[in-house]
Amino acid sequence: METREVAEVEALSAWFATATPDPDLAVSLWRENAHLPRRLQCGMAFDIVMADRSLISTAYRLLAQYEQPLGPAVLFTSLRSAAVLVPVGTALRWNSLMATAQWPERRPRPACLSAGHVILVPAPRPAGLLAQWLEPPDDEQAIGGAPLLTSPVPLARCITEAQALLGPPERTPLRRTVSAVRSLLHSPQRT
Repeated sequence: METREVAEVEALSAWFATATPDPDLAVSLWRENAHLPRRLQCGMAFDIVMADRSLISTAYRLLAQYEQPLGPAVLFTSLRSAAVLVPVGTALRWNSLMATAQWPERRPRPACLSAGHVILVPAPRPAGLLAQWLEPPDDEQAIGGAPLLTSPVPLARCITEAQALLGPPERTPLRRTVSAVRSLLHSPQRT
């Protein structure tokens, strides 16, 4: 899925600002410099589901294929992760949504983060490459200035399906070495 630049409307700026300690100051700073990324607190306007970038990208392709609404999602370029903005309260039930998923031992489980965590989202015209929109917020589908967020139930299903499609994580030379060291450490000692 291709990343896109988004033109932020006033209503979206105001919505993003609700996830900051001082919304008026945030909007003022963003107006002065449209290249500033937004540092937002989770659990106020949204929670986030964090997972491997390829997992989220594949899950979003599946959501689109199944004609499910796509809310904002961010790719972190310096990390191999991505975040999906989901409704507040998702973190409380995320573990039960993912409980039935058969998850490979070596692949980190997607986590849902809420209050006490922050996320960096791209500016409408990003200057740096810290983060990019996989799916930008859609102001045309916004209700009262709040963009449509990805529903957690279909997201959990599509992440699980994406994990099955992607298969086990790649066995790099470092991972093979770590596996060999673990097996030596756990094997019976010969004297």
